[in-house]
Amino acid sequence: MNTTNPTLLNTIAYYEPLLQRYARRIIKDAEVAANLVMGVLEDQYEIDKLAPSLRLRKILRIDLLNRCHYLKQSQIFDRPLIKVPLRKHVILLSKINENKYHSVN
Repeated sequence: MNTTNPTLLNTIAYYEPLLQRYARRIIKDAEVAANLVMGVLEDQYEIDKLAPSLRLRKILRIDLLNRCHYLKQSQIFDRPLIKVPLRKHVILLSKINENKYHSVN
């Protein structure tokens, strides 16, 4: 996520501290929380370039909450984290959206 886009930098500067505080409250480890937040921001950047929208805050919060719970669950049950590659979901979502538009027309 190396870019000099000022809108993107402002978006990251706004959401990163909020998300880190939220993750630290759940995980109780600042370093792990920072890694989870960066993962969430990078994945959202890959999906839609962190484009500002009315739902972006909620999307980031829910994604981070899910990651925190997955991490806690892996610790409780002593299992490795299962990470489904994001690209599969992006491709699947684009196919679903394509089918919706074709079925309407």
